[in-house]
Amino acid sequence: MNAGATDLDQVVMQVITAETTAFWMKDYAAWANCWLQTADIRMVGWWARGGIRVTEGWETLSTSVRQLMSSNPTPNPLAAQVRREKLHIRTSEQMAWVTFDQYGADTGEPDMDMPGLSHETRILEKHNGLWKLVYVGWLLVGD
Repeated sequence: MNAGATDLDQVVMQVITAETTAFWMKDYAAWANCWLQTADIRMVGWWARGGIRVTEGWETLSTSVRQLMSSNPTPNPLAAQVRREKLHIRTSEQMAWVTFDQYGADTGEPDMDMPGLSHETRILEKHNGLWKLVYVGWLLVGD
């Protein structure tokens, strides 16, 4: 976070960081807690190994991630240590829009690794006083 970051920026980034960490640590409950669990959520991404991925709705995303974590259950703390640059955060009372470049490690976990540079977008909404992810977008450029 930069020196001009607001308390709200920090709260929003805590949710983004918690979701990333929970994903790589294969902690489904903690990961799911970061998301608004409705049919409106989306995840859109691209990487060379898997092509385009568009996931619509909590039920589909939840099932997909649960299966992925089941197939790859070993926590991967190295992968959770991403570096984020060019961070841009725009917030209002109920919505946050965040973009950044993310750099991940190649940990040898081919079904889940996102090594190198990825361009990332997150949209969060505030519900019942808590910030939740409603959109994740990523484009993995690689090394």
